Amino acid sequence: MSHDTPAAAAAAVPSGADGRRLRKLSLIWAALFVPATVLAGVVALAAENAGRCLTYGEGCGSTPGHPYAVSLAVAAVAFAVAQGAARGGVRRAAFGIQLGAEFVFLTLVMTVFG
Repeated sequence: MSHDTPAAAAAAVPSGADGRRLRKLSLIWAALFVPATVLAGVVALAAENAGRCLTYGEGCGSTPGHPYAVSLAVAAVAFAVAQGAARGGVRRAAFGIQLGAEFVFLTLVMTVFG
């Protein structure tokens, strides 16, 4: 015999509205990723070493291109999973991974002239 209340049992079952909300948030963050990258690039160009790096190739960051590509690939895969997953837990985890990968990429862009 279970002592759960009907409200607690209803809260344990994820609703379709939660799935739509996560898909919409994932799509919004993916759409805002491009303007955020442009803004991060402008901020990076305002750095002290940016002029010297662009003009003479001195003082540029030493980060290879692999972390950029990996973070973009992880964000893209996580976006696809967040849009297409049937289970709520998987969708939430994919959304969190998507945000994390996007923030890692933006951090890398902002430190390119560091």
